[in-house]
Amino acid sequence: MDYRSSGTKSLVSQGKANENDDLAFQLIDGNGNFNDMKLKDFAKEVGLHQCGRSYAVVAIMGPQNSGKSTLLNLLFHTKFKMMDDSDGRYQITQGIWIGRCPDIKPLTLVLDMEGTDGSERGEDDVAFEKQSALLALAVADVVLINLWCQDIGREHAANKPLLRAVFQQVLVQFGDKQRRITLMFVVRDKTKSPENVLEAYLKEDIEKIWASIIKPSETSNLQLHNFFKVEVVFLPNYEEREEEFKLTVYNLKKRFENSTAPGGLADTGDDKVPASWFPVIAQNIWNDILENKDLDLPAHKVMVATVCCEDIINELQDSFEINEDWRNLRNNAQFCFLPDFGKIVNSILSTYVSEYDANTPYLEEEVTNAKREELLNKLLQVVEPVYQAMVNRLRLEHLKKFMEAIDNNSDDEQNKFSTVNAQIEYCLLEFDKECAAIKVGGAKLDTFKARAKLRRDMNSYTATKHEDKLAFKIRRLYEPKLKQELSGSVGYLLREEADLTWSKIRGHFKSVMESILSGFNHTLSEFDVDEEWKKKKIENIQTYAKDVVEAKAREESGRAKFHMISKFVKLFKYDNDSSTCDWKDDEIEAAAKDALYTPLKLLAGLAAIRLEDDEADDNIQDILSSALLGSGDQKASKELDSPSWEKVPSFRTLITPIECKQLWTEYLIEAGDAIDQTLKDLEEKEKKKPALEQIAEKILSIITAEQII
Repeated sequence: MDYRSSGTKSLVSQGKANENDDLAFQLIDGNGNFNDMKLKDFAKEVGLHQCGRSYAVVAIMGPQNSGKSTLLNLLFHTKFKMMDDSDGRYQITQGIWIGRCPDIKPLTLVLDMEGTDGSERGEDDVAFEKQSALLALAVADVVLINLWCQDIGREHAANKPLLRAVFQQVLVQFGDKQRRITLMFVVRDKTKSPENVLEAYLKEDIEKIWASIIKPSETSNLQLHNFFKVEVVFLPNYEEREEEFKLTVYNLKKRFENSTAPGGLADTGDDKVPASWFPVIAQNIWNDILENKDLDLPAHKVMVATVCCEDIINELQDSFEINEDWRNLRNNAQFCFLPDFGKIVNSILSTYVSEYDANTPYLEEEVTNAKREELLNKLLQVVEPVYQAMVNRLRLEHLKKFMEAIDNNSDDEQNKFSTVNAQIEYCLLEFDKECAAIKVGGAKLDTFKARAKLRRDMNSYTATKHEDKLAFKIRRLYEPKLKQELSGSVGYLLREEADLTWSKIRGHFKSVMESILSGFNHTLSEFDVDEEWKKKKIENIQTYAKDVVEAKAREESGRAKFHMISKFVKLFKYDNDSSTCDWKDDEIEAAAKDALYTPLKLLAGLAAIRLEDDEADDNIQDILSSALLGSGDQKASKELDSPSWEKVPSFRTLITPIECKQLWTEYLIEAGDAIDQTLKDLEEKEKKKPALEQIAEKILSIITAEQII
């Protein structure tokens, strides 16, 4: 029968009709390098991810220049490079090439393996032959063995060493986990010998090869048919009987239609892996082959399932974040409470979990279950901020309602606090009801933290209302008392006490605080207040007391020169009973010096706040005395040119060293005027002009000397 007369296009014309469908490329080069990037692109082009388990992989092995590529191109309409006889015999296919059949369903991938027994690698270099054969057995559903009819029974020409190595590796590498694949021997250039005789002879040879290999103890009872469905196909000579050859190939091609159906050539049982696995599992198996590792197919399945599930999860997560329903829900949730939030989110999540399940029906169940949880957790990570924002909005609304309820109650303390616990429990119950309405089912999102915070906030508000009244009473009771007992005393000490001024201020401050805090603790003993609140109020009292001292010190330091002149006049002109001094001639000079230098100590006390125990009082006074009295100390004089005092923070400085130096100069001038006026008064009173002039000269010389310094 002429197949062309039956309405079927010739194989040649079919090939030409699909010239734009050439996707064949070198998957593994002659050095064993795996082209993973190209394979991923190829997988997308042919739509592997859409095939599920409805696909087939066919590989071909055989001697170099035995017409493997030609057979594949005619059988599957692939575009593998073929040998041109006019160029002589040489290696055409190097490494492993992959293509797809454009007109067979299901999708059929075709692996064109490098020919065996080639001179390019040398007769002893058979490593790549074994490696490529092992890959074919691991990933292919049908393995074609291409051989010449006249080589049946021969050792090398019939690929017996390769088959022996393949069978051995099947048992060593796969054990009883190898899929049962179709091993199809394609016998080329059929002779006149009966096909059934040749087939029987060939199968007998194969069984002998199987019997001759050393079997591990755990697989010693396994037979060839446990691993392979052996078939034999005969083809006439292509050059001499081309039409018959093509017809035979055409009939063979029909067997690859629907090849994955039960009993079909590519039916490997329920253990078939999804097509989307192919790029990952092929690469990892090849890596294991190169590293001479045992091929643990179950482990590969777990690995591939993990990779595939993660890819699916990433795609679904990206899709979820731009999902229109989710985006609208998220945007609306920013402005108002949505009672249907949980219901809508649950519906969206259910859709994505269903899509995940639809894409992972053939993956390892343990992996898919774990990854399903991972997908849900990742989607919930996107949902959680919006969910928690919704819960927090509820919390704030119920807190506001609670505060209004408390504020609207009677002002009577007893009545207000007798109902607060019931009010708190009622608000929590209402909060729980509304949270239940927006709950995302099965999610690990909870309202525990928000609920606990709502309870704390309500308790805190209740306590604050109570404690605010108490705090007001405390301020009204203790702050005026603190100001009264500290302000006047501190002002007096800064104006009048020239020795150990801040030591005396600290002592007085401590005494006042002990008295105040004793009364404070006694007052609080009548109330049930939180210890932390009590501690904070004590800190507030101490801070207020320090502020009183600081404010008074700043006030008095602003009148430093006035206080210095007043002190001088008081010491020089008046007695202890505030009456005018009646100095004798030999007493005036000593009295003038004492009155002149004492205000320097006063200035030292006014220069900085030293309320802390660890601050030295003598440092500033020593610097002023060394720099401004007598001949002057050069080091101290330099320190007076500084904008700050050593060991005194700037925020506690009242009068800087430079300002002290200026004040001292101005004070000496005004003190000199006061002494001069005093001497004039004495002169008029006692008429001792000559003696008084001598005293005046001595005193004024002291002032002049101090001014020069």
